[in-house]
Amino acid sequence: MDSPKDIFRISRLYDTAQRMYSALPYTYFRNGYAFPAWHYYMEVTRRCNLRCKMCQYIEWLENEPIRVQKEGELSTEEWLSVIDQVQRFSLITFTGGEPFVRKDFMDILTHASRKARTHFISNTTMLPEDRAEAVAALAPKRLGGIGFNFAGTSIEAPGDRHDEIRKLRGAFERSMNGIAMLRKHREISHKQCPKIHVTTVIQVSNVDVLHQMPEVIKEAGADVLNLVTESRMHELPNLGEVDPRTYRMDQLEYPRISRKQLGPALDRTVEEAKRVGLELRMPRMPVSNLLDYYEGHMDLVEFECRNAWNTLFIGRQGDAFPCWIRKIGNVRESSIKTLWNNALMRDFRQACRKKLFAPCPGCCFIEHNGLRTAAQNKPATAEAEGALS
Repeated sequence: MDSPKDIFRISRLYDTAQRMYSALPYTYFRNGYAFPAWHYYMEVTRRCNLRCKMCQYIEWLENEPIRVQKEGELSTEEWLSVIDQVQRFSLITFTGGEPFVRKDFMDILTHASRKARTHFISNTTMLPEDRAEAVAALAPKRLGGIGFNFAGTSIEAPGDRHDEIRKLRGAFERSMNGIAMLRKHREISHKQCPKIHVTTVIQVSNVDVLHQMPEVIKEAGADVLNLVTESRMHELPNLGEVDPRTYRMDQLEYPRISRKQLGPALDRTVEEAKRVGLELRMPRMPVSNLLDYYEGHMDLVEFECRNAWNTLFIGRQGDAFPCWIRKIGNVRESSIKTLWNNALMRDFRQACRKKLFAPCPGCCFIEHNGLRTAAQNKPATAEAEGALS
């Protein structure tokens, strides 16, 4: 079984590989071209069985009937066709919504796991033992092999507090059981995979219990706890359909937590993670910037993003994005290869190199320049170690 240090080296290796892969085109390709994508996010649905307080789609989920929510989703055959266009040895992350609300998701995951490294992000409430066993069977023996490498889920707080945030009684118990089943069948199979990470969104509803999360996650059998920022960018009008350079910083609504409350909460969480021996990964910024963000301001001059040189997002209806703030086409109309270096994508990269955009604060892909430099050497502090989220 891998130690927390082994798992940290894996996450650091992934981050370094992304940085190196993007370095040449980011630095020298002034025309905006990039090497082929190597990480794909595939939003197989936006439907979900939960109604989380901080979800950016909460109004849509609560007010649109299921038949409307399903309209336009790529079919099974269309998703399989998209997957067949992905380069071997790429990483595919399946996300939602909740992927398992699709009855065909196991077919999609199975097909992808035969061709690439795969990863899903699920609330694991729909992962009974037989399904967890089937998922674990898709994993390679060793991390990095073709197959199902990573399972991600979200736990926002211990027990009833999590259920309150998720708006479903029993959600905590069901999610914890899903994690336990994945861990059980990983061990029965004598495999390193799937590695299990849990994400907790830093929010006013859980800041007072953040320090309890490392022990909760450790007991559940997960390998890593990710703390991430709450983002409200999807509330911006016509996001993805218009040039992101047209948005102003004062249009973004920031989540709010006072510095006096959040600072000690983060310190205490770091100490608890050390105590229980769990890897804790923080947003890619110094704590001072994180505290600024939750007080309603962030200086983007100190940040950069290379995601458009590595990663392609494909939405539930086939729209393609370098990130959700700029649509570049649709997989029903163009191949992945064509989309990846089309005129819109190249223009987005060129703009991104000059400066980030008003919707960017709160995104987990932007990275503080100082931490990017520090990550090239051995981290000297817990804060630096946790920065590679």
